[in-house]
Amino acid sequence: MNTTLILGKILSLYLLTAGIAFIVATPFYLQLTEVADRSDLMAVNISGMVHLFVGFGVLAIHFTWGSLLAVLVTLLGIFFAIRGIAYYWIPQRVLRPAKQGRGSPSGLRGMGAAFVVYGGLMAYLSFLA
Repeated sequence: MNTTLILGKILSLYLLTAGIAFIVATPFYLQLTEVADRSDLMAVNISGMVHLFVGFGVLAIHFTWGSLLAVLVTLLGIFFAIRGIAYYWIPQRVLRPAKQGRGSPSGLRGMGAAFVVYGGLMAYLSFLA
């Protein structure tokens, strides 16, 4: 099995799981965004480290643009890396309070739906196509 298919399967399952969680547990994630600016600093650092590790890991072994699935996997690696860099370089912007325009129920559900669509497309291309 090639690297694109393996990463596509793993990342699609992650996106589907996270997207469904944002949709079905919206109150929990809304509460989480409301206190994001008061997060434990070590947890913020670890989150940045995990995002960078995943993003750089994907990009180190897969920087390919040969098919739609390859593009989706590579873009997700880029997005993870950007998120991780943001946690390190501008944590105050990443963790801004919900009252500054972040964390509405419809926004969380919309993000969940976007994750499900992206993950669903990747799952189709990885598992079925």
